[in-house]
Amino acid sequence: MKNKTLTIVILLLIISVLAILVVCNKDKIIPTSATKSTTEESQKSFSIKFNGIDVTPGEKLEENKISEKANLSEIPSCAFDGVDKVYTYSNVEITVADIDKVPTVYSVYFINENISTDEGVKISDTKDLMIEKYGKNYDNSLSNVYEYTKGNVILSFIVENDIITGIEYTLLTNN
Repeated sequence: MKNKTLTIVILLLIISVLAILVVCNKDKIIPTSATKSTTEESQKSFSIKFNGIDVTPGEKLEENKISEKANLSEIPSCAFDGVDKVYTYSNVEITVADIDKVPTVYSVYFINENISTDEGVKISDTKDLMIEKYGKNYDNSLSNVYEYTKGNVILSFIVENDIITGIEYTLLTNN
């Protein structure tokens, strides 16, 4: 039990560090006008179905449509003015930034293996399944992070010993 708890804490720490690395680089954030998308464009981006609704980085969070009650916290924003709101649910953590005064999804982190991507990949699956579902066209510039980009969203898999230990969707930044 202690090992599982320690593993979860380490996983959350890794995800938090990666989020800070991405979020805190203001010069690389796509201008707000580029993050607004039509329904057609959002279908070209990665999104996740959570409690029956699509949650897509760059889109407005419609928290009132999510049936589960969230634990809400606020953190100073590195990328935007003000604070980011972090909605923690049983399976995901959704970070929302106010972009043009609209509560916009910035990132979605998987907390456990009880939720999968729309393509059927979850924490605890193998790297081989990830490649089978998403292909070999990934960026692996960080040694254990595999990133796929679609539309204005980056889908990242953290892999340790060929097992997926973390999954996150993040609003695209310029590279």
